[in-house]
Amino acid sequence: MFQRSFLFNLLIMLLISVGLLLAFFSSLNWLTNHGHQITVPKLMGKKVDKAIETLEDLGFRIEIDSTYKSDKSPLEVLFQEPESGMSVKYGRTIFLTVNRKTPPSIAMPNLVNMSFRNAMLTLHSYYLEIGDTNYRPDVAAGAILEQWVNGKPILPGTMVPFGTHIDLVVGEGLSGEIEVPNLIGLSWSETKTLLDSLALTANPIWEGAITDSNSAIIYMQQPESVNELDFKNSLPMGDMVDIRIMQNPSQELLDQNQPGSQRLTGDGEDTNQVSNDSPELKKVKEDSVKKPKILKGMNVHNPIVDPKAAKNNKSTTDKNKTTNSVSTTKNPKPAKPAVKTGSSDKKPEPVKKTPTKTNDDISNDYN
Repeated sequence: MFQRSFLFNLLIMLLISVGLLLAFFSSLNWLTNHGHQITVPKLMGKKVDKAIETLEDLGFRIEIDSTYKSDKSPLEVLFQEPESGMSVKYGRTIFLTVNRKTPPSIAMPNLVNMSFRNAMLTLHSYYLEIGDTNYRPDVAAGAILEQWVNGKPILPGTMVPFGTHIDLVVGEGLSGEIEVPNLIGLSWSETKTLLDSLALTANPIWEGAITDSNSAIIYMQQPESVNELDFKNSLPMGDMVDIRIMQNPSQELLDQNQPGSQRLTGDGEDTNQVSNDSPELKKVKEDSVKKPKILKGMNVHNPIVDPKAAKNNKSTTDKNKTTNSVSTTKNPKPAKPAVKTGSSDKKPEPVKKTPTKTNDDISNDYN
């Protein structure tokens, strides 16, 4: 009796287990949506809100990430996984990458002195874009000279948004000759404008306290506009001019640094005023004022008024008049010389005429 009951219970348990297994396998299609495929729609290029609405209507789950591209609209779908057109199970998760509404910022790299190729690679790695490229004569051909954003220079380390367009100034080598301008006495703002118009580069050296850099004055430059013989100095386009700048240099300092012969006379100074220069320069100025040199052979119409010179001139003129009057008087016929016995005949000596001085000879007496 007990054995029959045990076998009966075992049979019932087997039947139940088989029923459960059959129910499980028959429900797998329903649990896994087996055979229920759906095509993934195209979402790239759409706004994220429209993409989410489309996926929810089709029964997909959604996960969203973000990045930034400057050439795409904010909140635009940049990437999707799986791609559009693929058949997937109903309810699968779709991954979307969306363009950020506000771009993140990054520290501006230093591109100066890099080659153009390296600068482009650096901009790409910093998620920055290359803007306008301008070329300027410079000895560093092919190197980056300056970096600009929105028309203004930008320093390395300045925070800029991703995708910012960076304008570059690139050296194109030296070409042509340009006359060096005289910058002494000009303000720093005037000097920058002038050198930029001549395609020259300034190398400023600031001295003393500077309260306003734009109004500070250039008091020295190298090379100068002219050499010691007053011949114009020239530089290749793009070359550098060294300048020294002070806020308010004295007029004496500006005059001492004038180019060429202007150092001797100053710019607009009274030549009778001797400045506090070297003794040799004082002597040159005094000689040029007190004893002007008269070149030989000059026609002197207004001789220098000097008492001694006037007296000598008067006596020379009177002597000249007397000599001219004597030389121009008619001489009487000379008497025949007496003939002495035993002596040879001698011809009479001719009368010597005093040479007449001309105006040129008179003027030469003052040389």
